[in-house]
Amino acid sequence: MKKTLLSVFLTVVIFSVALAQNNVVISEIYYNDSGSPDTLEFLEFYNPSNNPLSLAGFTVADTIVLGGVVGLEKAIKKAGSKVKVPFTPGRGDATQEHTDVESFKVLEPLHDAFRNYVKKEYSVMPEELMLDKASLLGLSAKEMTCLIGGMRVLGTNYNDTKNGVFTDKIGVLTNDFFVHLTDMKYSWKPTGKNSYEIIERKNNKVKFKATRVDLVFGSNSVLRAYAEIYAQDDNKEKFVKDFVDVWTKIMNANFS
Repeated sequence: MKKTLLSVFLTVVIFSVALAQNNVVISEIYYNDSGSPDTLEFLEFYNPSNNPLSLAGFTVADTIVLGGVVGLEKAIKKAGSKVKVPFTPGRGDATQEHTDVESFKVLEPLHDAFRNYVKKEYSVMPEELMLDKASLLGLSAKEMTCLIGGMRVLGTNYNDTKNGVFTDKIGVLTNDFFVHLTDMKYSWKPTGKNSYEIIERKNNKVKFKATRVDLVFGSNSVLRAYAEIYAQDDNKEKFVKDFVDVWTKIMNANFS
């Protein structure tokens, strides 16, 4: 369990190791690779300034979120925007003694549309599972659409798959997902029950790959309406602002 939790921590925080608020750098991370209770785990911080820094109240949970915030701001900056991502501290950590390791087995996700993941084929379609997940997160149809589009271009898919990554600039928070999704120069060709090829009509070449979750934002009338709004050239900044709003809502959900 320690390795699993810290692997998540590594994935997010190394996205950008600079802790923006205090100009502190995580210089070394060591987790219990052997699983032995005698092996210590630690984080090493480096303060490049001459000013003392208090780590009172520091938690790994806050650092995970802060690392994501810094990474998101970098993606926004690459897109040519100056939108800032707010950060609210105050999350707590659970100690190993207070963690029921066995209980986490039943919490293993079976699906996560936001990372384009589904464990296996179920009696309900992936896009229906997406609605269930969005409902649990308290997302509206607009928020769900915005979050999916942003997560795809940021390259957050499970196992680094390229399904739904409708962009040539992965890691940049652009509206490319919606631009290519609604562009009539492409046709959609099914290659399986939950897989499609996005083909350029002009030369019949495959440009992108997609799942049912990706394409429902082009086929469902309500979701397509939101997609077309975000696809507009003059709504690039609106998309970034809306994405930051829904991102912050998710990151702060445990506070409410």
